[in-house]
Amino acid sequence: MKTTRFLLIGTLAVFGILLAFPASSSGPASETLSAKEIVRTARDKQFPKNSVSDLTMVLINKRGSERVRKLQTKRKDYGNGEAKSVAYFLSPADVKGTAFLVWEHADKPNDVFIYLPALKKIRRIASEQKQQSFMGSDFSYADMENDDVDDSKHRILSEEDLDGRPCWVIESIPNPDGDSEYGKLTSWVDKAEFIPYKVEFDDKKGKPYKVMNVLRTGPVGEDILPLHFSMENLQKNHKTELSLDKIEIDQEISDKEFTHRAIQR
Repeated sequence: MKTTRFLLIGTLAVFGILLAFPASSSGPASETLSAKEIVRTARDKQFPKNSVSDLTMVLINKRGSERVRKLQTKRKDYGNGEAKSVAYFLSPADVKGTAFLVWEHADKPNDVFIYLPALKKIRRIASEQKQQSFMGSDFSYADMENDDVDDSKHRILSEEDLDGRPCWVIESIPNPDGDSEYGKLTSWVDKAEFIPYKVEFDDKKGKPYKVMNVLRTGPVGEDILPLHFSMENLQKNHKTELSLDKIEIDQEISDKEFTHRAIQR
């Protein structure tokens, strides 16, 4: 069972977060939306039909030392809950050529693969491995998948301003029989743009675990998109920042881009 995550919900949700961007900045006009409707609207805005993006990932340890990585991501939506995504690490040399491939399915668990050039092998990421760190970042493999809104219970806690933006504050509790590493998510969702500018994640024991913040937004075509955001692991005192360098949406992308052969090139 997939679990709902608000990671860059309304922005880059790594396949969620890394591979998807809002298709439109307009949301429902109703002021009486339920928490579930707000969550669904924010999530649905993430995924255009096709996108190609260049990104910079910065890993920051507790001493402030940084490691910088460059990536390119591609995503293609086939409709009816089916989509395919791929991310390639372009630099530095120790991760260059590593590729991450996700085949999203509507009615069964996603297929998730990683290609490790040093081993010249493609490895399937099993369900029990999806809570592990993705390439040393503060995102897990599970964070990088699209999720089902129905796999969590949502409620509006309050309405308040965050840095001058009117927001809904929404609590999301993953279903106990799911595979989420989180016990609770609290999201500050902008009422105009349906972008979650801040998300707090608790672990299964109810302790603060991670926090995501959108650091900068800007115009991309007709939309306002998050261009820079961070995910901080509070328990490890480690942070990952991700910034968008370039994006092309509604691209013609060949199905061959999302095959095992393609990620081994």
